[in-house]
Amino acid sequence: MKIIWKVIPVCLIGLLFLYKKSIPVYGAQPVVIAIDPGHGGENLGAECNGYTEKNLTMIVALAMKEELEKYEGIEVYLTREGDKDMSLEERAEFAASRNADFLFCLHFNMSEEHNLFGSEVWISAFGEEYQEGYAFAGVEMELLEEMGLYPRGIKTRMNDKGEDYYGVIRHSTARGIPSALIEHCHLDQENDTPFYTSGEELEKLGILDATAVARYYGLKSEILGIDYGGWPKAEVPVPAGPVKPDLTEPDICTIDVDRADTETGDIEVSVYASDYDSYLLYYSYSWDGGRNFSDLQKWEPRNADILTFSMKAPPGTVPEVVVKVYNKYDIDTESNHVYLPSIASKKEEEEKEISGEEAVEAGAMTAKNSLEDGNAAGEEKSLAPGKEKRESPKATFLYFLQVAFLCAAILFVLFLLAGILMGGRRSKKKRNRKK
Repeated sequence: MKIIWKVIPVCLIGLLFLYKKSIPVYGAQPVVIAIDPGHGGENLGAECNGYTEKNLTMIVALAMKEELEKYEGIEVYLTREGDKDMSLEERAEFAASRNADFLFCLHFNMSEEHNLFGSEVWISAFGEEYQEGYAFAGVEMELLEEMGLYPRGIKTRMNDKGEDYYGVIRHSTARGIPSALIEHCHLDQENDTPFYTSGEELEKLGILDATAVARYYGLKSEILGIDYGGWPKAEVPVPAGPVKPDLTEPDICTIDVDRADTETGDIEVSVYASDYDSYLLYYSYSWDGGRNFSDLQKWEPRNADILTFSMKAPPGTVPEVVVKVYNKYDIDTESNHVYLPSIASKKEEEEKEISGEEAVEAGAMTAKNSLEDGNAAGEEKSLAPGKEKRESPKATFLYFLQVAFLCAAILFVLFLLAGILMGGRRSKKKRNRKK
């Protein structure tokens, strides 16, 4: 009996240990996830360079589901199977029918001016849905930035009725389901092109999304050899009211030109800018007073108030430098204008590039030309007024015959004259003798 009483407690402890191991981190009930591949059917979504959003979101969703199912204590569902369209309310209703703890809406982006780049996550502006949405989005954005995508931020958007703007978020919030609309990157911007143009890259995005979910819920995977049980979860307070987006322009934007090279056109500019309600995301610059601006540039680091960059003005221009800064909602503020001296033209640059022996050679040629011009001018001055300088005839064979004939004619005339003179003298002598 004594042995039995000793064995029973050990068995009970062992059973309790095995029972605890079988319970997921967040309780006996598994975490239920609904993945929503955006668009589908006739609803194509964004189209750019031969890529269609509805196809890209499905590839990412399937990779995300496959990766998440490698973790313990989780159930994963897709809102749509295959290429079919669903209304936004139907997608939220599907998640509710599965008692989903979270709905993840997968998308790709495009901008009206085709100039924006990077990733962003949209969440509800209300209550606990904002709290959980923001906490998850922080994990997602960190991973996207580590992958190399520029972080455009965690955002809310509201319609004219004061509700969440995006329907899938609005309908999910109405059913008490936290949601996040993930815009992975922009299809129409070359900065983001490397992240979606192959099946391998799209699957990487799906695995990244799954990893963010696993970290957020502290999941474990024996298959992957990963345990996120101790992963820190951001503490986000439940807001008292809706968290409205920042729809005001950046508060400050002024510039100074630190250096301007009038020969090369290289200009160094310092920008002093800030947005008190959010943060700065991009800047662009212009050398022609704002008629043309550069592509958007990253404002890094985002918490900085001062940024220095270099730009170049074309030769033969008079630069008028101005800068724009943009906050995370893409609203801009324009700086003061700085006027600079003219930049040397290409002709002036070429002339200044003559150096050393070239300059000496150029000087010698100039002197020679001047001497020849002076001699020519002296010859012209020796001519009688009104007379023009005649060109010497070319020494051709015909010209030689003409000269020889002329000389022979002159000699003949001279002989003829000499004969007449001699004859006259003889006649005079004869007359004198007769006398």
